[in-house]
Amino acid sequence: MKTFKLFAVLVILSMLLAACGQTAANEPAVEAPADEPVNLTLSFWGSDLDTQVYQKRVDMFTAKNPNIKVELVYIPSDYSQKVQTMIAGGTAPDIIQLSEDVHSYSSKGQIISLNDFVAKDKVDLKVRYGETGGLTTAYSMNGNLYAMPDRGGALILYYNKDMFDAAGVSYPTKDWTWTEFLDATEKLTIRDGDTVTQYGFAAGGWWPWWMSFIYMNDGAVLDASGQPVVNSAEAVEAIQFYNDLVYKYRVAPSPEDYANLGTNSPDPLFAQGKVAMSTTGFWGIGGLKDATFNWDIAPLFKNKKNATVVFGSGLAISKDCKNPEAAWKVIESLTSEEGQAPIVEFKQDAPANIANLNSDAFLKQSWSNKPINMAALGESANAAFALPLSPKWNEMMSVFDTNLGEVFANRAEVQPTMDAIQEQLVELFAQ
Repeated sequence: MKTFKLFAVLVILSMLLAACGQTAANEPAVEAPADEPVNLTLSFWGSDLDTQVYQKRVDMFTAKNPNIKVELVYIPSDYSQKVQTMIAGGTAPDIIQLSEDVHSYSSKGQIISLNDFVAKDKVDLKVRYGETGGLTTAYSMNGNLYAMPDRGGALILYYNKDMFDAAGVSYPTKDWTWTEFLDATEKLTIRDGDTVTQYGFAAGGWWPWWMSFIYMNDGAVLDASGQPVVNSAEAVEAIQFYNDLVYKYRVAPSPEDYANLGTNSPDPLFAQGKVAMSTTGFWGIGGLKDATFNWDIAPLFKNKKNATVVFGSGLAISKDCKNPEAAWKVIESLTSEEGQAPIVEFKQDAPANIANLNSDAFLKQSWSNKPINMAALGESANAAFALPLSPKWNEMMSVFDTNLGEVFANRAEVQPTMDAIQEQLVELFAQ
């Protein structure tokens, strides 16, 4: 009897299974449930314009990826301090905008490597960011890329075309050497007795200015192994030449001259028509929209090679992000040509993507009332040197500011100062 009951049960089960199979074969397949929604946060700094542009770009992404929601976390001041507080409190943003302090985060394991994501999606960094990879080298440590460059305008040369024309000097090009640059600055400097009424060039103590000269001369701040090399012959020669522009050749203003002119920066002097050339970033264009003189921009000149700083910021993924795959999808989209288009459209900044830097929308700048050589930014991207970003970037800059400040005020000699900086950096890096 037990055998019969078991046989009956097996027959019934086989009939039910057959019926299920028939239903599956004859009826449309039921679609798999949609992916679970993902909620991410993205922290950034800046202004109201930055908020507007980030929102536009995120909305573009969400329109194509409705299951991934991105909440913007705007931190207008004390950015790094507040992000670190969030990390310590267990509320780290999933995606973090970072800049020169990227390796302060990477060295603490607070952000993750993007290598596997880049490889999986076959993202060619040189195609996306230019021949040198833009800021990708600077944002890498020990072979790992920790942030995808998002914005990245280079340090470029602004020049007053009217002053050049009056002095009979040819406009600057990236092929200028220091000899040609100095010759031009001397011709463009006008004096009334001992008083300079027009400077040929203006710079100062900000690190992108003097650091570019070091790399133009084939020097470096850190070597390939990440160790300081600031007292090399090339670096010392570069700082000496840079400072001689002020105190030997008197073609550029000193800190005291700046104070007498009521400012501490080259930008306003250039806008006021008091200097023929200055170096700054993309943002300088906005300050010249009402200028009454003719001006333009060009890539930086060179000495032994072309070299320039690329400013900008990158997007990193927090180690605490619960869905790094979705976070990467956001980052990859925002740094794509389409994702960078609003940066150009809203005149927010120079995009990091080389395709956008070379696009008609960026090059033609329809909002400008005169032609501007916007191609200078794309050309400069290909001459970008890898910024010496280290986990001790802030401390390193403090050492430079303290010591070079004395040189730039003409209170210290270059060689012993660079030797002192080298010694202090070696000690710092050994800690």
